[in-house]
Amino acid sequence: MVDLVIRGGKVVLPSGVFEVSVGIEGDKIVAIGKENSIRDADKSIDASGKIVFPGAIDPHIHIQMPFMGAVSKDNFFDATKAASWGGTTSLITFATPQKGDTTLETVKKRRGQADGNVVVDYSLHPTITKITPDTEGQVKQFIDMGLPSFKLFMVYRSEGIMADDGMLMRVFQESAKHGGLVGCHAENVFMIEYLRDKALKAGQKAAINHALTRPPFTEAETVNRTLYMADMFKAPYYNFHLSIKEGVSMFRKARQQGLPVYAETCTHYLVNSVDDLKREDGINFICTPPLRDGEHQQALWNGLFDGSLSLVSSDHCAFTEDMKKKGGESFDQVPNGMPGHEFRVPIMFSEAVHKRDMSLNRFTEIVSSNAAKIFGLYPKKGVIQVGSDADILIIDPRVERTISVEDSLYGMDWYPCEGMKVKGWPSVTVSKGKILWEDGEFFGKAGDGVFLKRHLSKDLRNYPIA
Repeated sequence: MVDLVIRGGKVVLPSGVFEVSVGIEGDKIVAIGKENSIRDADKSIDASGKIVFPGAIDPHIHIQMPFMGAVSKDNFFDATKAASWGGTTSLITFATPQKGDTTLETVKKRRGQADGNVVVDYSLHPTITKITPDTEGQVKQFIDMGLPSFKLFMVYRSEGIMADDGMLMRVFQESAKHGGLVGCHAENVFMIEYLRDKALKAGQKAAINHALTRPPFTEAETVNRTLYMADMFKAPYYNFHLSIKEGVSMFRKARQQGLPVYAETCTHYLVNSVDDLKREDGINFICTPPLRDGEHQQALWNGLFDGSLSLVSSDHCAFTEDMKKKGGESFDQVPNGMPGHEFRVPIMFSEAVHKRDMSLNRFTEIVSSNAAKIFGLYPKKGVIQVGSDADILIIDPRVERTISVEDSLYGMDWYPCEGMKVKGWPSVTVSKGKILWEDGEFFGKAGDGVFLKRHLSKDLRNYPIA
């Protein structure tokens, strides 16, 4: 007798896709077998005609984030409830200090906001914004706390969170010494500030100038620099939100050489374009790096198919239209970021599997298992196998829906993919053996999720493991 059995679906296992049943007891997967091999269960889910995946993992999401005079719309309960509706069962958000705070203080503050309020399991990336003899030692402290991945911003100098090259070198050294992972927002702040000031002086304040003042070379130069440093310090490296074809080529070459470097792109870089910044509501689409044209989009898709890019995150940051408008008419004053983490999985299933014939195993890698492998959650998360957490996503590939703000679970008034038609939609989300969503009905509650201590694989620093 097991607590829950999932029958009749096509189950995506590491070795392929099979029509098997999955037995769950408590919070773990305890059996995988032929259709009738798991006979007795307290509850059974009929997944006939559907596809059974490991629960999705989003390693790049901003929740309740203060930035550029606004605080993003969602709190930890709303954000994790919406994430689970879209099939995400684990996520990693950020602990980014505000002026006057340390990263350690911010980690404690974020734990206070999240613990007891999250619907799914979560973790944090500590953001390093200053480095002193005291804070340098905190790199090891964070790793020992189960927070082994760090983010550094190479932009946002005026916001007080930029890391210069000297800081980046010191963090790379400390992280490599103690088995951590450095991740960067890679854009050249000095080039961008020069182009921004030049545009503003000429009165060019419309949203499109956000992209024009952050052209691809301002990202390419910095990606190149971080890859060089990672190689120099023999350290693994993770590139957040890659948006350019040049970056894909750099990661392809580095990974072919066996370097342990990893890059994500985001949903909006694959389905939105720079043309959205030309719309009447173009300020809504201001994010960093900016949206690019079709040539870069195609390169990103190519990178996902050939393994040069490891995964697709959401980079969710829920600024409403009203929050965006508080920036006035000038692109440089608009809070950067776009919502949409709850639509990441269905958009990717529709665009990658239905439209581009991506295999179900590769789809699983880019929305779940590679994030688990890179960030120290595998095989607890990101895989359907005996002994793993019973985090399960069931998608009905036949369901067609249109993305709409009417579906917002946290009061958003716009979405970057508003009106987009997708094929394939989550029908059941299971987190640690508990059904959170089934056919549009929510059964979860605050506190169902917990904080995840993460421990990186020793292989992470030796060769590309995902």
